Amino acid sequence: MDKQEMDPHVKTGLYGTPEINPDEQHHYLGNFRERIYVLQTRETAGEDRYMKAWEQQLHAHPDAVLYLNGHLNKNVLDQYIELAAKQQAKFTLKSDAIYDQSDVVAVLAAHSAVHQEPVSIEDTIDSSETSSGQKDEKKPWYKRLFS
Repeated sequence: MDKQEMDPHVKTGLYGTPEINPDEQHHYLGNFRERIYVLQTRETAGEDRYMKAWEQQLHAHPDAVLYLNGHLNKNVLDQYIELAAKQQAKFTLKSDAIYDQSDVVAVLAAHSAVHQEPVSIEDTIDSSETSSGQKDEKKPWYKRLFS
């Protein structure tokens, strides 16, 4: 019997419930990319300057949910949980084995699409530091045309 001719209930029983973009969801702790306000990777997890940025993001998006990778070090994970409790934000721990391979440790996501850029908290801090820093040097006229 061909797979296309099977009853949908039999297909679900044999192969499991079909998922939309499973690789994307596994990378972003169970979320789609377009729903994410901000995320953080393992490299910078728990650093103080990023925790201050998380506090600002949680305050700016009170309806969002903070998804945390349950495979983090307990001390680092406790920092995020305390911050979420302080801001009275909803949070969820993701501890499935598939998330152990993900380099994403924290995701602030909405229930519907928000299409926000930049999505990395490292990029948001770097862009705010450069915008609050000194003015960019004057560009030649031909570079201003193409930027």
